[in-house]
Amino acid sequence: MTHHIRDKASRIYSLVFSVLVLIISISFLNLQKFNLSAISENFHWRRELINFYTSFRLNIGDSVYSNAIIGKNGWIFYTGDRSIAGYQNIDALNNKKLMNFKRKLDSLNADLKARGITLLVVIPPNKSTIYPQYMPNEIPVLGQRSSLDQFVDYMKSNGDAFILDLRPVLLDAGRSQAIYYKTDTHWNDLGAYYGYIKILRALELDYPLLTPRPLSDFKYTYVGDSVRDLPLLMGLSKHTEENWILIPSFANQLEESKIALPDGRYIRTVINTDRQLPKLLVFGDSFYDSLAHFIEPHFSTVKTIPFKYEKGIWSLDWIQRENPDIVIIEIVERYIDISLPILLKN
Repeated sequence: MTHHIRDKASRIYSLVFSVLVLIISISFLNLQKFNLSAISENFHWRRELINFYTSFRLNIGDSVYSNAIIGKNGWIFYTGDRSIAGYQNIDALNNKKLMNFKRKLDSLNADLKARGITLLVVIPPNKSTIYPQYMPNEIPVLGQRSSLDQFVDYMKSNGDAFILDLRPVLLDAGRSQAIYYKTDTHWNDLGAYYGYIKILRALELDYPLLTPRPLSDFKYTYVGDSVRDLPLLMGLSKHTEENWILIPSFANQLEESKIALPDGRYIRTVINTDRQLPKLLVFGDSFYDSLAHFIEPHFSTVKTIPFKYEKGIWSLDWIQRENPDIVIIEIVERYIDISLPILLKN
């Protein structure tokens, strides 16, 4: 019976695909110039066709897409940047890498400490780490320890630089509420808030003024539905999810300026009217974007350097240039073996 259903679905799939090819071919007849760039960008109904095709695949049970996989209960997970190997615990860090990370982080920590600068390395976990129950059964966990386990344990036992592992607080919070988007690679505002609490608690040891605000200082507000990053990767331009954000109920005296980068991201500078607060330099990836509006009101100046694969952007030279009181290196779990080598290349 199952084989018959699959054969029928396959025939329907082939028919729909043939119809799509016909429609696309007809649309090409209207092109003034037939070339590859026109085929990829200019034919009629391009977005609608991609959305229809991907939606059809989704409806007949396809679960594997480019850089994404469908899990349980409508959860979608990112598969790029070795995310699946990381989830299965088969992407181990060898001792040579761990020793190199430890040596370079400890050297940086010692140098900053001698200059009166606090270093904090923050690791937000992958979504699959916090919600493994929604991953497909066909993708089992195979190894005993993840690369994040290895990194955190090795640094705790052998290193001096402080690594803030956010898994415990997020696993606890995630049992009773959604702290990551179902259709996005990132945590939502609630997840970022719990991360912010742990970050400021860690920094309070050196800077007692850095007391995190209670959740009651924010209003959890629905701001409409939107298409998140994973449906966009898949071509589902109409697959939306509710957006809820935490809006502060207090006034912020912040001024922001930006330097645009070619990929659409920015080097950001935020200045607070309270100049007595400490100065912060952040090396962060896209997970920092949701942290920013929680963290930045606590500092006199915040300079944010977004992660890019180009080595010239993520550079320790920014520390000498900015002379901050605190340096935060924020790296999502799947980027540990990507971002750290770029930042600590010297």
